[in-house]
Amino acid sequence: MLVTLPEHDLATLYSSKWSKEVIDVAERNGIHVTSIEGSNVTRNRVERAITSNKPMFLMFNGHGSDSMIAGHDFEPIIILGDNDNLLKDKIVHAFTCSSGRTLGARCGASAFIGYSNWFIMCIDGNSTNRPLEDRLASPIMQCAMEAPKQLAKKKTAREAYEQSQAKYQRWIDEFTLSSSKYTTEELQLILPCLMWNKTCQVLYEDNDAKLN
Repeated sequence: MLVTLPEHDLATLYSSKWSKEVIDVAERNGIHVTSIEGSNVTRNRVERAITSNKPMFLMFNGHGSDSMIAGHDFEPIIILGDNDNLLKDKIVHAFTCSSGRTLGARCGASAFIGYSNWFIMCIDGNSTNRPLEDRLASPIMQCAMEAPKQLAKKKTAREAYEQSQAKYQRWIDEFTLSSSKYTTEELQLILPCLMWNKTCQVLYEDNDAKLN
């Protein structure tokens, strides 16, 4: 398993910190994990790691577009029509905006879970030094990390996607049906993010693909 962990802004900081649980799950399931962190998440380092280590599971954190996945400081590290062949026959989870729209559909991955549009999150400005304790971000990040966590448990891509979708729905139901438990701020910020991200999450290719 290869995971990219850039931390050059709040979005990448949060995704990288929350990814540590996925790494722990993978290691407990006997999966060797290669992490590329911080400013080292460059195109050259990522290409070299994929080519030399031949990981079957690629977990990308960062920003993106419909044709690109970015690493540190927005540097494109996977580009459709350029080096997307590196994803061929791999299981890919891309926690990036929009890369599931075109790149995910065309890269030849055995399975690709990502987002077809912007991934939207909210952050409590008082918790930026404690991302894992952020009350606004927590439900959103839990849902987003469910898919790679299930892949790390060696579930199929379909199972991982469905578990993530189910977690989104559980949180949506929680905020909708138990609205009196939450502040107006939480309801106005978190619930729309959950509903949008659930709709934009996509799965391509072999639904039965999984790690051995």
